[in-house]
Formats: sequence, structure tokens, C-alpha cells
Amino acid sequence: MEFEDLYLIEWGIRVSMGPVIVLRRGSPSAALAWLVVVFMLPVFGTIAYFLVGESRLGVKRSSRHRDMVRRLSGVLGKTISESYVATSDLRPSHQLISSLASGLGGSSTVSGSELVLIQEAEDLCHRLVTDIDAATDHCHLLYYIFNNDSVGRRVGEALIRASSRGVKCRLLVDGVGSKVLFRRPLWADLRNAGVHLAIALPVNPVRAIVARLDLRNHRKLAVIDGRIAYTGSHNVSEALYPKKERFGAWVDASVRVTGPAVQLLQEIFLQDWYASGAELVLDDPFFPQIPPSSGTDVRLQILPTGPGQFDAPMEKVILQAVHIAQRRIVMTTPYFVPDDPLVDALRAAAVRGVEVSLVLPKRSDAPVVQAAGRARYGELLEAGLQIFEFTRGLLHAKTITVDGDFALIGSANLDIRSFLLNFELALLVYDDDFASRVHFLQRAYIEESDPVRYADWRRRGAWRILIDNISKLMSPLL
Repeated sequence: MEFEDLYLIEWGIRVSMGPVIVLRRGSPSAALAWLVVVFMLPVFGTIAYFLVGESRLGVKRSSRHRDMVRRLSGVLGKTISESYVATSDLRPSHQLISSLASGLGGSSTVSGSELVLIQEAEDLCHRLVTDIDAATDHCHLLYYIFNNDSVGRRVGEALIRASSRGVKCRLLVDGVGSKVLFRRPLWADLRNAGVHLAIALPVNPVRAIVARLDLRNHRKLAVIDGRIAYTGSHNVSEALYPKKERFGAWVDASVRVTGPAVQLLQEIFLQDWYASGAELVLDDPFFPQIPPSSGTDVRLQILPTGPGQFDAPMEKVILQAVHIAQRRIVMTTPYFVPDDPLVDALRAAAVRGVEVSLVLPKRSDAPVVQAAGRARYGELLEAGLQIFEFTRGLLHAKTITVDGDFALIGSANLDIRSFLLNFELALLVYDDDFASRVHFLQRAYIEESDPVRYADWRRRGAWRILIDNISKLMSPLL
């Protein structure tokens, strides 16, 4: 092929791809970034765009998800009493968050559930295995990462024991996060024991034709007998992740839920299970009548998010929480790639006198993502935010507390991928006691962190500044 021919082909690609990218429904900054990539590398950029540039789930998966939503629409109203719906009992500032979340696809705010905050991977494993061993009807697990390590095997063996005594066990794992598991004997052992297995968003060349490959199910969820649930940031894994030991132990936060809110989480699992292509006959035991937990009046709601929700529900709820803050905001996240609205909201909160603290890992397993976030440190520090870098391992907990009476805990990071691309899940908790427990945990993280000083950030080397700023330009694509 002559040079002139290649030149014409490349310019033909640039001209034809321009309208395709500009007309896409999505973030203008992401469109601009894709235009730059395609202009600089026409062939590679075009291939990359059609693989990962649009939020395409595939027609079949989307149709099955809508079908299950319709099938479940009347079930919860029969099992969750209207007396548990507590939106009108919230404080005015909390009503703003609750109304926004429910309008963007979240559940109603319900009362009567009990929450146990879990920090250690070993504690989560012990509690989950104990509950699976006590199950009498079903065990439903959905995890982004299900590792073939001691924790994964213990949970897997508990599912095998449950299945052997007639409990219906379903395990749904992400096609990328848990890819190692598919090649291990544990996967076959689970199938042979009668555990129903499904892969969320499998990766293969055929699927690439109709769906975007990097859309992932990042949720972490377990539901036992429709009466107990777990959710948060823990995967089914030891704290030291295989091949990532150099980053230290992953430090997470999850919640064990009992009470009416379990049924809201059950609904999320059933939607994802059916959408994955697995068959499901709705059964009464999925939604048993659950009395409120004794001695608690926690008000909470569930916020599930996923690709195709162009309103970015998770980010909008976080922005609303930041806007209503009067005294204190603390955020912890392993991956921080904020867009301009989030940066502006955090800066405005700090300027009006709110104490804003951001806690991130000092060493990240995603260096480009870390560099993109680090590029925004200066404008945040200038506004008066406090930034801390956690030194005892990789801080993986995704938590937010506001004014000591609101807490968000779940699977979503403070980055564009979690806001727009991944399937995520969060608990929004309107309760002084639980928010205080989460804040106490956040303070423990801060005590094991190094503060980032503005003067030190300014003095980082020229090479680091270049890498940070280049990574910042890639933020819409991260």
C-alpha cells in the first residue's frame, strides 16, 4: 500500500468517525477525548471506540432485565408493608437525597432493618459461611471477584454443603473479575454439587459485536433465605489478593443486613441473575414476610446503578449529599478520578466552611488512574480540602459520611467508570448511630495515613507532573 493511500484512508476514518462520536449520547468530555484518540491514531482509535466507546449492553440482556423488573414490580409491594416506608419521617436535608435517589432508580426509603458493619475479610468470610450453613431455602451470591483462595474455597465449600442438603444455591460472578475461577477445580466442583452458576457479562469475540466488553458487574451481594444480606466493597477473597501482594492487604468495609431492606437487595440479585441468561421461576420463599429487627429504627434505601443510566445516579446523589453538608464530609475510595462537577462541589463545600476529608491509598494497583486523580489535588488543596494517603495496604473501602447523620457505603468508586459504566450498588443510610460507626472507621483510616501538603504536591518532579497531567486528559476514558 502506497503512503498516499494510507494517508487518504486515515483521513477518511477521521472524517467519518467525527459525526459518529459527536452524535453519541454521553459526556461531552468523553466525546472530546475520543475525538483526540481517533485523530492521533485513526485505526487503533476506531477499533477501540467500537469495542469500549459506547455503553452497549446487548439487546437480549437489556430485554431480560426489563422483563424481570416488570415481573418483580408487584411482588415487593405485597411483602414490604407500607408501614416500613419511611421517606416522610426523614429530616428535610435527608429527604432531598432520598427523593433524588428514588427518582433516579433507587428504592423507597425503608425502616426496620439492622446493620452490622464489617471490616475484615476474615470476619466477612466467617459470618457468610455461618449463614450459608444455616440456610434452609436458598443462597444467592453475586460478586465481581470470587478468588480461588482460602476464602473462596471456604465459601464455595459452604455452598456445596448447602446444595447437598437441598438448599437452592445460585452463584453469579463477573466474567472478567472472576475469570481465574472458571479454570479452577472449584468451579467444576460447585457445578457438580448442583450449585447453579452464571457468568455476568462474559467476554468473547461474539459478544463484542453487540455489546461493550469493558462494562462490568462490580456489585458485591449475598442474600440468604431472603432474610439476611451482605453488601459493600468486599469481594470473596483473602485480604492479600493474588499477584497483587506488593500493594499490601486490601482494606474494605461491608454491611450485614437483616430486616425489610433484605428484600430490596434480593430484587437486585434476581434482576442480575435473570439478565445474565440464567433461568428463574419466581418463588414465594424469595420474599418471605420479614418483621422489623428489634431495637433498631435505621432508615435506608438501596441505589443500584448501571450503564445506560445517562443521568449518572450515583454521582448525582453524592453531589446532593455534598451540597447539603453543613459541618463535615469524609470520603474514602481506592480510585479517584473526579469530573469537574464533583471537584467544584467539593471545593465549594470547603470554601463555605465544611471540613472535607478525602482518604485514598498511597500505593494503587492502577497507577494511571491514581495519576489522573493526583492531578486534581492542587485545586482541592487550595480550596481547603484535606487529602490523606493511606499507608497500611490498599484502601478499598468506598464510604462517605456527611454531618454524622448520613452514610453511603457500597461498591462504587469516585470515578467516571463507576458513575457511568459499571453495575454498582450502594446503601444510603439515614441514621446517626450507623453514620457514627462508619465515621469512626474512617478516622481510623486517617490515623494510618500521611497528609498531603500543598507545598509538597507542588514540589513533585517535572516527570511526575507530566504523567499526572497526561493521565488527567485521559480521565473521561478511565
